[in-house]
Amino acid sequence: MFQEFFRGNEWLELPVIALVFFFVFFLAVVWRVAFRMRDPRKLQELASLPFEDERRGEHRKESTHG
Repeated sequence: MFQEFFRGNEWLELPVIALVFFFVFFLAVVWRVAFRMRDPRKLQELASLPFEDERRGEHRKESTHG
């Protein structure tokens, strides 16, 4: 039953291509995180990025009050 449906469908390659693309991208991200991010200074810099706006705001408040 399903074999006849899949045999006549010409769009079945697209999901397979998308799956392969996603898998390769996922492996690239895992490889970068696991092997390329070993510098502790770089990790600390990336870890402090969410607080960067707060630090800038504190500097602006200090400069306007001083």
